[in-house]
Amino acid sequence: MACTTHRLSRRELLGTGAAFAAGAAIAARPTGASSEPLFDAHAHLVSPDTGRYPQVPADNPGAAVNLPAQEFRQFGKARPIPQAEHMVDWMKAAGVGAMAAVQKRGTYGVDNRYILDSAARFPEIFYPVVVLDAQDEATPALVEQLAARRLAGVRLTGVSGPDHSFAWLASDKAQRVWAIAAETGIVIDIMTMPFGHPPDALKTYADIAARFPGVRMVIDHLNWPAARGAPDFGIGPLKDAVGRHANVFFKFTTINIDKLQDARLSPGAFLAHAVETFGKDRLLWGTDMGNTPGTYRELVARGRAAAASLSPEARRAVMHDTGRSLFARRAPSLMARSQQPSPQPTALSDDDLAE
Repeated sequence: MACTTHRLSRRELLGTGAAFAAGAAIAARPTGASSEPLFDAHAHLVSPDTGRYPQVPADNPGAAVNLPAQEFRQFGKARPIPQAEHMVDWMKAAGVGAMAAVQKRGTYGVDNRYILDSAARFPEIFYPVVVLDAQDEATPALVEQLAARRLAGVRLTGVSGPDHSFAWLASDKAQRVWAIAAETGIVIDIMTMPFGHPPDALKTYADIAARFPGVRMVIDHLNWPAARGAPDFGIGPLKDAVGRHANVFFKFTTINIDKLQDARLSPGAFLAHAVETFGKDRLLWGTDMGNTPGTYRELVARGRAAAASLSPEARRAVMHDTGRSLFARRAPSLMARSQQPSPQPTALSDDDLAE
């Protein structure tokens, strides 16, 4: 399905790159009640300035990546609105040092300007994860351009096709994006739809993980497992499909906590089982702020509570170390490239550089 992609001019993109250096001195310092560090691996930012950062209309399914009309909705109208400046203060108060700022597809589609602008203003706090359409011919060149400017990851999202395949994730075009991720060290963040457990995606995950073992793949919300208790807590199929692939990681978010609590199941028991299943270094926590209702302090407290029964080492890995190492780390090739002027992609003109 074709999608409408917002494009940045060369001047806009270069301005974003310059702003990274200008804001480097600004950082959030954890000041919460606990001394244990936190890294939020999944939160969204939304601007109140809808003139500068227009939101996709709810009746325009073409603005959402790889979603047919019946699946599209402008979801996640959560309050309070996570404006970047407010989020910085909320993080500091809650003891969160930094976060992966994930593009909010339901609000902005593939217009990633607000995520990129916010990361440019607060480069030590927000590590940007953009949403792009891997089926778009312009995407590979764009990813190379943004990777040289501290991009943390690319989020690929969509539904299965009529034949139950995931072309947007595993097609020849998409594999060009995976190859660039292998070169630059950026994360590929995946969310399959519809909500619930999409078992058809599991084989695709495994095939890609094996084809690109050097790419760190992060599966959002643990692939929406069914809310079940012991013995497998609903993640048995995920373990069977990709558990052996060490380059696959799993986000545990407030969405998982909500589903478990609605089913009267213990988020702490679920998380402990996930850590036992995949290992503490493959689980990472995120609030889902901007999509899940609640104040930031409340969402952080729910995450802390779910992780309270873990060992100190496992808790630190899930709540900080794994997420930060994935999204804040820069590959050596990327560090070297960032010291040089970025090449101009031949497929794009100076005034039509894809966002």
